[in-house]
Amino acid sequence: HMQQMWEDSQRRLFEELGQYQGADMQFANAVESAGIATSPLAGGSGAFDLTDSQAHGRVTQPRVERYAQVVRKLNDARVAAARPQIDVLAGLEKATLDSSSELKSKQIGQVWKLLAHYTSPKESRNIAAGACAYLEETFVEHVDRIVAQYPHDANVGGIPSTNRKIRGYLNVQFGRLGRVPAFLEMFNDEAIWAHMYTLYRCGFKQELLKYALDMEDIITDSDPGFVAHLKGFCDQAAAIRSDIPVTAASLEDPYKAALYKVLGRGNVSKKAAAEVVQTTEDYLWSSLAVVRDAEQIAAATGHPRNTLESLQALMLKYGPGHFDPNGNNPLLYFRVLLLCGLFENAVDFLLQNDRFQIEAVHIAIALAFYGLLNIPSAETMPSSFGSYLVAADNSGGRAMLDFSRMVIHYARALPDTATDDAVNYLLLLTLSTQGTCDAGQHSLCQQAIERILYERSDYARYLGDIQSDGT
Repeated sequence: HMQQMWEDSQRRLFEELGQYQGADMQFANAVESAGIATSPLAGGSGAFDLTDSQAHGRVTQPRVERYAQVVRKLNDARVAAARPQIDVLAGLEKATLDSSSELKSKQIGQVWKLLAHYTSPKESRNIAAGACAYLEETFVEHVDRIVAQYPHDANVGGIPSTNRKIRGYLNVQFGRLGRVPAFLEMFNDEAIWAHMYTLYRCGFKQELLKYALDMEDIITDSDPGFVAHLKGFCDQAAAIRSDIPVTAASLEDPYKAALYKVLGRGNVSKKAAAEVVQTTEDYLWSSLAVVRDAEQIAAATGHPRNTLESLQALMLKYGPGHFDPNGNNPLLYFRVLLLCGLFENAVDFLLQNDRFQIEAVHIAIALAFYGLLNIPSAETMPSSFGSYLVAADNSGGRAMLDFSRMVIHYARALPDTATDDAVNYLLLLTLSTQGTCDAGQHSLCQQAIERILYERSDYARYLGDIQSDGT
């Protein structure tokens, strides 16, 4: 039964491509069927245009070859070892950076750094932890850039220690307002809660604890139990109950409210921290931080755990229009999906943008290589013609990406002069999220390669030919 379902699924895929041959068909039968349309889907997400619109004639975009080099090296590594020792992300990142003049986008190059956090042993493939680490890393870069851009306003002075840089960053921020807001809690001209929140936003947890301990006498006037709560939180204490009453008056300082929220210090409303959490990145970091530390925060507040699944559902409900109402920045919603671990939705969304289709394919390849992509099994219904997304097999499940169909479409879009590259891409059909590959995947890969070699009349090179002397 399973074998029949696989063959049906395989047949549907090849029929869609106009290239189906039953497994038992002879090569002669394939010749007779050569009149069947052999192009990918006409329009929609299935049609990859790899030509350079700026060049005369049908010239392939230069970055196609740069990415193909990485795929060749990946397959060489797969042949050499069952567990390939290759930094795929570094190779793809270099290909993207070398293509910056074509892409004219710095944002797309950041994707590889984000994916590196998801594959890092430090984050243990914890989506929320990896995303937070990335958002903290990029925020530190933002702080450094602002301080360097406005040295007079920052007034860091001396050796730029972590706390001096944070102080300088806040000087610039408040300087832009023309004054320090009256509702901030100050001590010796320093916005204490703004300083502590910014330390934590940068991921400097231990620096935050040290700063709080140094300022404990001052902080105690505002919240007698905060430092003990913070110490327990940083030490990952099993239970740090925080049943303190939270009122509008006690949280007049929005930085205090924002810090309370991510540390599980009482039940804080979104409105209380709205003046601090203004950018998409800040919102996602705040949301992902409470998911990352869900167990501790649930123990502290007595409220149910914040789950990644609920955050993912909310982002899908919002849709791209919420984050990019004018449609000017498709990479913004793509990053939102990627940061929330909605890898399949992110790739499918980016595939719908002609400008970044090539990058979307290679992001999917990287995700599949590292076992982060949810790929449908043989018996799963195929994706629709307008999308590579396959609906989850249950209402609460994760969507899947029709990786096989996407790879075949891309390989077939490569020029006839790049048959070697087309074959290398088709070999990726045997990539698996489980580290093993079943017979069905091998069969699909083999048939796809046979077909493309036949179509391009390049089979002699790969399968051999009869010489004039009969050999």
